[in-house]
Amino acid sequence: ANAIDLQPSPEDPTITHKVTFNVRISRADGTFYTRDEPTLPTPDNQVFTGAVTIGLYGDLAPNHVQRFLSYADVMYSPADDTPLPSYARSQFTTLDQSTGLLAGGNIPGLQLTSFAGSSALAYGGRVLPSKLWVDDFKGKKRMFHSRPGLLTHRDLDVLPNFGITTRPSSELNAGNTVFGTLLPTESTNAFLSRCVDLPTYSLDRPAVPIGEQQTSRAVEELSTSVYSFQKNLFRSAAQTFGDTRLGSVYEGKILRRVEVTSVSSEKVQL
Repeated sequence: ANAIDLQPSPEDPTITHKVTFNVRISRADGTFYTRDEPTLPTPDNQVFTGAVTIGLYGDLAPNHVQRFLSYADVMYSPADDTPLPSYARSQFTTLDQSTGLLAGGNIPGLQLTSFAGSSALAYGGRVLPSKLWVDDFKGKKRMFHSRPGLLTHRDLDVLPNFGITTRPSSELNAGNTVFGTLLPTESTNAFLSRCVDLPTYSLDRPAVPIGEQQTSRAVEELSTSVYSFQKNLFRSAAQTFGDTRLGSVYEGKILRRVEVTSVSSEKVQL
C-alpha cells in the first residue's frame, strides 16, 4: 500500500468546520454484502469501511465552505419523495493519474440544466439554483495545491463535485481553489492510501496505481499495444450493436465502488 502523509502545516488557515464522511469501498466484484471472511484477506476480497474527517477553511474561502456545507447539512427523511441532493448519497468516481486528484462529491441524478435562460441544477424532478463557488482572496494568502489531502473545487463549476489531492499538484493552481484539508486520523489515512492503490480505467493503457513503478518499458509497451488493439476491437463491436454502456467508461474511472453512506458536520469553537 502507498502510505500518504497528511500532516498539516503550521501555516495552514484556521479550520472553522469539521465534516465527517462515512465511506465504504467495495470488493473487486463491486459487492458490499456480508459474507464469510476469506481465508487470505486482500483489498480485492474485503470491503473497506471507515470515516474521512475534513477540516474546512471558512475564513479563507467562506463561499466555498458555505456551498460545501449546503450539501453536507441536508436533513433526510424516508417519507420525503423529493429529497435535496446530499453528499450522504455521493460517490468518489475518478483518480486522475496525471495530477493525482481524487474526484468526489458526485451525486447520482444531479445534473446541469437550463431554466429561464440561465444555468440550473436538476435533481429528483426539482430545478435548483446553481450558485458559483467564488471567493474574493484580496488581502488573503491563497493556498496552493502543495501537499496531499487538500480539498479543492474547480473554478466556475457550479456542481458540488470536489477533489482531494494525493500528491503536490501545482498544475491545479490555475483553475482550482483549495478550501479545506483532510485531517490526519487513522481512518482518513487508510481511506486515502487505499484509494491511491485502486486500479483505474485508461483509454490508452491499463492503468497502474499511482505509486507503482513500471519494471520494464518493453513489457509496458507490449501490454499497451495489445490492450489498445483489444479495446478498439471491443469498442467497435459495441458501437456496431448499439451498446450504450460506452458512455459510462472514461479516463481515470475507479474500478471499484467508492461510496459515502452518511455525513455529519460541526462548527469548530475558536
